[in-house]
Amino acid sequence: MNYLMLPMLLLMTFAAAAEEKKIYKYTDENGVTHYSETKLNDNYHEADLPPLSIVPSTPVENRSQSVSQQDDEADASAEAELTIVQPAHEENLWGTGGKVTAQVNEIAVALMEVNQVQFIIDGKKQPPADGLTQVFDGIFRGEHTLKARVINKYNKKVIKESKTITFYMHQNSKK
Repeated sequence: MNYLMLPMLLLMTFAAAAEEKKIYKYTDENGVTHYSETKLNDNYHEADLPPLSIVPSTPVENRSQSVSQQDDEADASAEAELTIVQPAHEENLWGTGGKVTAQVNEIAVALMEVNQVQFIIDGKKQPPADGLTQVFDGIFRGEHTLKARVINKYNKKVIKESKTITFYMHQNSKK
């Protein structure tokens, strides 16, 4: 008999005992115990099993306030809009050395447990990050577009998406 079936058999045994059926038990020469509802041969004897106790389940209605507050925050953030707060739309950036710091609003905080923020610069997806801010290097002079997404860490589904903003990179003139 397969050992994986033993727990199932025991469960069936307890269920059968609750119905006042007789269960027979036999331990073979290898030490394996066999159970049956019928006495298959003279080696089987009536099993002395403990009575089955059934405890009804009750639904849990009282949730802690902190869990409730987290749910409320997640619900509110799910309804709110994802926006890019840095750089600002149509902002001119001077003398950054090609670095840009991108940041989204605090809406994403409640969503961050199973999600990540991904920025898209000039139509190119950047690797997702666990934080609300990312610094990008190699963004040089000219007009650039930036979009943010909140994506699920596991299935990569887009949860929220910001509007696309435009910003301008300038370099200081050499005199």
